Amino acid sequence: MRVVHLTSRHPPGDVRIFHKECRSLARAGFDVHLVAPGAVAETLDGVTLHGFEQPDGIRPLRILRRLWRAWRAASAIEPEICHFHEPELVPVALLLKGGGTRVVYDVHEDALSELDYAERAGGGLRTGLRLCEALARGRCDAFVAATPAIAKLFPPERTIELRNYPLPEEFRDAGPERAASRDVVYVGGIITRARGLLEMVEAIALTRDDGARLVLIGAMGTPELEQQARSLPGWSRVEHAGFVGREELAGRLASARAGLVVLHPERGYLESLPIKLFEYMTAGLPVIASDFPYWRELLEPIGCATFVDPLDPATIAAAIDELLADEERAAEMGRRGATAVRERLNWHHEEPRLLELYAQLAQKAA
Repeated sequence: MRVVHLTSRHPPGDVRIFHKECRSLARAGFDVHLVAPGAVAETLDGVTLHGFEQPDGIRPLRILRRLWRAWRAASAIEPEICHFHEPELVPVALLLKGGGTRVVYDVHEDALSELDYAERAGGGLRTGLRLCEALARGRCDAFVAATPAIAKLFPPERTIELRNYPLPEEFRDAGPERAASRDVVYVGGIITRARGLLEMVEAIALTRDDGARLVLIGAMGTPELEQQARSLPGWSRVEHAGFVGREELAGRLASARAGLVVLHPERGYLESLPIKLFEYMTAGLPVIASDFPYWRELLEPIGCATFVDPLDPATIAAAIDELLADEERAAEMGRRGATAVRERLNWHHEEPRLLELYAQLAQKAA
């Protein structure tokens, strides 16, 4: 069965889309194609990649051109199933559905509830995306939700939960450099205000440990926000590494002492499952996390995290100091987190639900 995974905003090497879902389906025997902006035409791990260029121009025309290019690339493959990854692609998916393709909407996040998204999207765009999601609820054959909270937004009889847990084999045990390291790390695709950038920079300036250093991995949300962060006293103790490859990321985590996930208490974050959180755990890092009830319920029984007020740099700094000062406690927290990922919080425990969904779609198409 020919399957197209379609994205208009994610890179070709996106971990959830390519490394997890596409590769899992290819191993299961599906003819898997990935259409993504900037992809080079090639076949990797059984997945055939197809690219298109991101258009220029003012936002409305840019979006329309991007959707046209995505539709043209996907329709040329004549897929039996189209699995798409952004709400803006609903019109493209429904055009394909009109030709007999079964369509699956993969909802990575409740984007319209997140402050980060609201800051970037104008009112007209938000209204358009709400309309797209309303159309999707009525017309899509299935929904794949990255969290239980997202799953509640879609028809239960057509929705599966597919948590974005890590691939444990991507990461390695801590090296000898961890014992000497004073680095705390934050990993994110885009580092924004609502994801705690300013509080993290302020916190590192307040730590009692003069050697403590904050390592930021990912792109800054806006030039203005980056300038504001650089103006803070703590910036002298920050390394902004930018985007790094998966191998370098594994090395960075293996040599750090703790991982930060201090998202602001916005609605879209309160019941989220950030992949960074589980990647820290996989790498054996203790986690400093926002004190959200849902995260406490998940992580407290494991004993791998310390919880802080994400809006208070002083409490974040105190948590950093405690973990840097007590190496034995930090290492034990890291071991507990790594064990939980190895035993249950990993992609290999999620994969069967994806394959079962596709088996049902294939049966209906037969």
